[in-house]
Amino acid sequence: MNADLKEQVDYYSSLPYTIYIEKRNDQGVYYVAGYIELPDLFFTGNTPEEALGELEGIKREWIESQLKLGNKMPEPLKTENYSGNLRIRLPKSLHKRLALLAELEGVSLNQLMVSLLSSGVLPPDPQLIKLDHSKFQSPAEHSKR
Repeated sequence: MNADLKEQVDYYSSLPYTIYIEKRNDQGVYYVAGYIELPDLFFTGNTPEEALGELEGIKREWIESQLKLGNKMPEPLKTENYSGNLRIRLPKSLHKRLALLAELEGVSLNQLMVSLLSSGVLPPDPQLIKLDHSKFQSPAEHSKR
């Protein structure tokens, strides 16, 4: 491998790509691990740990082969510099329902909305996966919502 290719492989191999792990039940239970940004790179295993280990084991070789083929490697998804403030527009009727529910619960509208959003509306943060894969959704399952 020439020095330029090795440098590129080192660079892309070290990037924090977003890992997903999904449990599949077709023809027996198994797990699929992959990177959201690299949809063609995924691996299976009998356990989440096995699938992730296989994925990590093949990552460098896969990146090298893609670069040799002249394929452009993507950068990881940008997940930094969020202020925590979000302005949304919603129907007046929904705003009213949420405000009444917040009042009944004795919390602010903001607290209620944060609680509702974090209690199951969103899939888990891929960067915080701790291998409790019974709660995971694949990107495909999430996009069906």
